[in-house]
Amino acid sequence: MGTDSWKGHVNGILYGVQFDRSLDDAVVTRVADGVAAGLYPGDRAETRDALDQALLYAGPLNDQAETHHSEDDIRAFFRRLSTALATSPSQS
Repeated sequence: MGTDSWKGHVNGILYGVQFDRSLDDAVVTRVADGVAAGLYPGDRAETRDALDQALLYAGPLNDQAETHHSEDDIRAFFRRLSTALATSPSQS
């Protein structure tokens, strides 16, 4: 997955959480459920791949869809979201 591709996924997720005060477990569950319901582009596997690529990226993840969340908070959220997408039952 190229940078442009995973950044689109990441920016979509960041846009969806920009007004949340904290990126807690309730937000992780909401976004994971949203991915399963098709509210975000891509299925679970594609979204996990995008998150994994984002977490390997050395640059800032919050440079296009700016939120008030810190880089560390965003990266921790993406790790928890990736885990949730891996462990949630498949929606077919």
